[in-house]
Amino acid sequence: MHYEKSELTLIYNGKKIIDKKTLAIAQGISSNINRQDINEVRLSNTLFRLAIQKLQLKAKDIMDKSSPYYQENIKGRDPDIDSAYYMIMNNPELLKSPIALFKDKVVFCITPSDVLKVC
Repeated sequence: MHYEKSELTLIYNGKKIIDKKTLAIAQGISSNINRQDINEVRLSNTLFRLAIQKLQLKAKDIMDKSSPYYQENIKGRDPDIDSAYYMIMNNPELLKSPIALFKDKVVFCITPSDVLKVC
């Protein structure tokens, strides 16, 4: 997957209602959306790294700490970006919220309307 700054890229979990709402709002603001549903596609490690680095967050910060997998396997640890990538790709429920990228902006969408901040 290549990253195209002119399209809105959304990294999300299509099985979560909030993520679906975020996608719906994104579709209202752009017809050119690169959908990266982590249940359906293998997100590139490069795109994942880019998003985390631009957000200036630790990889652990984008993980859902209420997830049973997190509680059993990650709690108390501080995984690096690569470890977090593999954990999230193998356990999509770990992704706390969608990540939107557009032009040079990246937003961690805690609420569905946060996707509007990339415009």
